[in-house]
Order: sequence, then structure tokens, then C-alpha cells
Amino acid sequence: MRQAIAFIVLVASLTFVAAGCGGDGESSTASSTVEWADGLCTAITSWKDELEQIGAQFTDLSSLSQQGLDEAANDVRKANETLVDDLESLGAPDTESGQEAKNAIDELATTVEADLSEIEDTVEGISGITGIPAAAVTISSALSSMASASSSTIQTIEDADVKGELQDAFDQADSCSDIPGSNG
Repeated sequence: MRQAIAFIVLVASLTFVAAGCGGDGESSTASSTVEWADGLCTAITSWKDELEQIGAQFTDLSSLSQQGLDEAANDVRKANETLVDDLESLGAPDTESGQEAKNAIDELATTVEADLSEIEDTVEGISGITGIPAAAVTISSALSSMASASSSTIQTIEDADVKGELQDAFDQADSCSDIPGSNG
């Protein structure tokens, strides 16, 4: 009887150990990929929210001033710096298409920096109160371009994701539900 109990305990122990071994690497990779997707979506959502708040001040051109445009340009710079820092900290996801995803994110960072330069050049180039409405249009256009670039980045990542690993991660990451195209 003791041998039977010892055998049952041994088999149960081995089954438990075996269950802990086999799928752990895959589960860990899937988990880290979901964390990566969550980090990406959180960064983009927070950044887009900030851009919307900045852009909202351009709805009433009569209340704009040179100082207000300077502050908006500084706010965009801060938002972009935070986004780029957040994206750089993500690195590449641990998937077959991870490098393509990283390249798309790097391209987004380059695009938002170029749009920021356009905003700063526009603000610096304002001469007098008559230049403010045209500057507001240019800034609004640059903000829109930045938001479009983030959507294009998500699409590029999904297009490169031939195995569907990142799509699965986007589907599982709660923060991705607010980003169009990131969930099936």
C-alpha cells in the first residue's frame, strides 16, 4: 500500500513538474508580447489625447496669441518627447516580425519629430497678429499628420505580422481597444 501511495505521489509530482516546463517559454513570450502591445497602445493613446487637447485651442482663432502658439509648440514637444521615450523603451517585440515593428515605430518617431519641426518653424516665423490664423492652420495640419502617422504605424505593424502574433497581443491588451485597427 505504501508503495502504491508513493508511486501516485511520484506520478503526480512528475505531472506537475512537466506541466510547468513545456509551455512556459511560449506563455512567457506571449505575455511579453501582450505587455509590448499594451505599452505601445498606452503610449499612443496618451500622446493622441495630449495632441487633441493641444489642438482644441485652435478651434477659436480669435483667442490665439503668439504666446499661446509658443506654449502649444512647447506642449507638442513635451508630448512627442514622452512618446518617443516610451516607444524607445519598448524595444522590439519578441516575435518573428519584431524588427519590422521596431522599424515602424522608429519611423513614427522620425515623422513626429519632422512635424514638430514644422510647428516650431511656423511659430518662429509668425510676424504680427495677422500671421496667427495661418500658423494655426499649419499647426493643426501638423497635429493631424502626427495622428495619422500613428494609425499608419499600427497598420504597418499589422501588415508585417504574418503569423498574427502581434494581432493576438493587440486583441489581448486592454489599452489597445481604443486604437482603431489594433483589434480584430
